[in-house]
Amino acid sequence: MRRILEVQSATMLNALLILPLALSAPLSCDPESVFRDLTLEQAVEAASAEKKLIVLDAMTTWCAPCRQMELTTWRDPGLVRWLDERAVCIKLDMDVHTEVKQRLGIRGYPTLVAFRDGVAFDQVTGFKTAAEVRAWIEDLQHGNADLRRLLKRVETFEAMRIEDINFEDRRAVAEGLLQYSQDEVVSGELLWLWEHIPTHAPLLAAWRWDVLPMEMKPLVDRVEAVRAAVSTKRLALRPVTNRLPSVTHLRDWIELNSMLGDDAATAVFCGAAVEVKAGRTLMRKLDHRLFPLLVEQGDWRAAGLVLNDPVHDARQQLSSLSQSSEELSASSQVRSLDEQGAPSKDLSLLGGALLDPAVARALRIRRALEREVRQQHAQRYAALVASARDHEAEKVAELLLAGLDDEASRIALVTQAIAAGVSQEHPERHVRWLDEAVKD
Repeated sequence: MRRILEVQSATMLNALLILPLALSAPLSCDPESVFRDLTLEQAVEAASAEKKLIVLDAMTTWCAPCRQMELTTWRDPGLVRWLDERAVCIKLDMDVHTEVKQRLGIRGYPTLVAFRDGVAFDQVTGFKTAAEVRAWIEDLQHGNADLRRLLKRVETFEAMRIEDINFEDRRAVAEGLLQYSQDEVVSGELLWLWEHIPTHAPLLAAWRWDVLPMEMKPLVDRVEAVRAAVSTKRLALRPVTNRLPSVTHLRDWIELNSMLGDDAATAVFCGAAVEVKAGRTLMRKLDHRLFPLLVEQGDWRAAGLVLNDPVHDARQQLSSLSQSSEELSASSQVRSLDEQGAPSKDLSLLGGALLDPAVARALRIRRALEREVRQQHAQRYAALVASARDHEAEKVAELLLAGLDDEASRIALVTQAIAAGVSQEHPERHVRWLDEAVKD
């Protein structure tokens, strides 16, 4: 839950970037596509009869790399002919075939899964060119499965001088190993990257802080030796309030706490540090990381104090939402739907006519973004009230209601005020919002 809150802003930005793509034509199979219109069970039967492999493209309709492969890789005439001779190829939407997604452990899109005799034995994730798909299948046919290839790469890295290592390649290998039961190897690779990225690959700093801790946490939970190693690193960075750490050391300590499932330690330190000016200045440099963590830990006062410029952030967030809405409203169907005020559950229909699937997807994205905006603005408002930053709290609420003037926004503001224990701080305002929500 906490990690979901933490990455809301990044998720929302990614969705905004993908929105124009969602408005384009929906994914569909080209007439000469290599894919057959079969279920996985039917593909197993066909592959058995034809003595071929199965190649499954596990994709989603909203995945930009999936669409890129649809427009390039899967329309390559040479690859289509070559694959047709060697494999039964099918494409399944993982948002529809959720049982297949769970059974195969699909974690990203697109993921290509190879089956032999009905059993999945290899998979690769991410955009692949026609040449890369062909090389992957050839490796499988020659017995060079992906796991063996990755383990060989690890051995190669270990024999190299650090100056000669491509850190992006080593990161890709480590993440590739996550899908296999190789906890000791993959944890060793991730810890090596954690240790050496700051001095040798600073361009990967964002990945090190934002992604690596989430990948490490399951390993820390499963392998005691990994937990011990992470605990040792955390102990060496433990801050004290009378001698504040650098921003970099503090962020490292926060992420090590996260790997260990100990965000409470972060909250305790931050709660004490923000009470002094120097501590607040330091914490506010990490406000986007600390705010959702402190909200999740229930320290609403500290959450409000770590916000650096909440009014600016609120305004920027609403501006981005407004721009995406303007792009979407260029569709005549969307304008008509907005005028009718159709709720989200009616997105598939418009005046009795079927709504264009691409427009329906884009509408779902926009309405999901609106929910995120309401939630984040309401949390900012409640935290600012809890930290006695009343003027900024009122401004954040005004911005939300100016941008999303509806019942849901008013209810969100009051709900978060109750969660923060500040609903009685401005009772007249909260009662007014509830009255207006009922009228809406």
